[in-house]
Amino acid sequence: MRKTVYTLFMLMLMVLGSFFFAFKPAAAQTGTTVYFSPDPATVYLNGTNSQVVDLRIADAVDLNSFDIILDYDANVAVIQSWVHGGFFENLMCIKQDNLPGHLWIVCTQTASTPKSGPGSVLKLTFRGTGAGTSPITFTQARFSNKDSVPVWPAFTNGTLNVTYNSTIKPTTLSGSFELQGRVDRGGIPVTLSEAQFVGQGPYTIPTTNVSGNNLAFTNVAMDVYTVSTAQAGYLNITPGMGRQIALLASGNVLPPLRLIGGNAVWTNNEIDIYDVALVSGEIGKVSFDPDADINGNGKVDIFDLALVAGNFGMTSVDAYAGWLP
Repeated sequence: MRKTVYTLFMLMLMVLGSFFFAFKPAAAQTGTTVYFSPDPATVYLNGTNSQVVDLRIADAVDLNSFDIILDYDANVAVIQSWVHGGFFENLMCIKQDNLPGHLWIVCTQTASTPKSGPGSVLKLTFRGTGAGTSPITFTQARFSNKDSVPVWPAFTNGTLNVTYNSTIKPTTLSGSFELQGRVDRGGIPVTLSEAQFVGQGPYTIPTTNVSGNNLAFTNVAMDVYTVSTAQAGYLNITPGMGRQIALLASGNVLPPLRLIGGNAVWTNNEIDIYDVALVSGEIGKVSFDPDADINGNGKVDIFDLALVAGNFGMTSVDAYAGWLP
């Protein structure tokens, strides 16, 4: 019961405070300022993808509450989280809206002495959503002093840069690849395109014939890459399919992939009548076109033709529609 009465009492004080905000003349704290630190702030998408930005106040005099609205470009970043910076204490907040591109926080101290001097009002953790630059704009920066008189400090808007670290930071990538109709899982050429932002690569390595993860890229730059394969006789993941992966500091793993066999004329990434013609025309020959030996057993036989017939009409786009790095 006492807790309920106390809560109602505090709410009444806050409502009364809002009337003071609305009707009392603003205090002339001309030296008080609010700003961001660091400014400009930088988020590296290929790093931790986060940056804490302090909303700070300087030369404050006997302040008790604040009403702050910030706006920024959500296409560049979002405020992943925020906490009080410690300048004020025992805060009761009546507004805590954290929407993409918009933050509105209204809080007042309870049972605490008014605060003066410098300090951190809020700590904002930004997470990058896309490369670019965004202003962090004070749409409103209103405080009140010990007498509930509004105070409007001078403010300096901030800048947030979201980018990629051009310093080459190595990382790794692993995966599990296999070939339909073959036991041997080795020799599949897998390529990472030129890095989208730091310009490293391309990188190409073959898979190995081991169980589990048989693909291992080592010492590649942290960045965004397009993944592709180039296995003769099979439908491949092509660069044009745009299957991209962002490589972070550690733990980068591609989803398992089983390449579909039968694409003897393999550069067109479609199993069609030309594949049937090539394989059927080479069956039983001592000297044959190696592309017709789909399963790689050293001869062209009914098993190669079975792969073509069983997968007839398939394309890479159809076969790997669900494979997303």
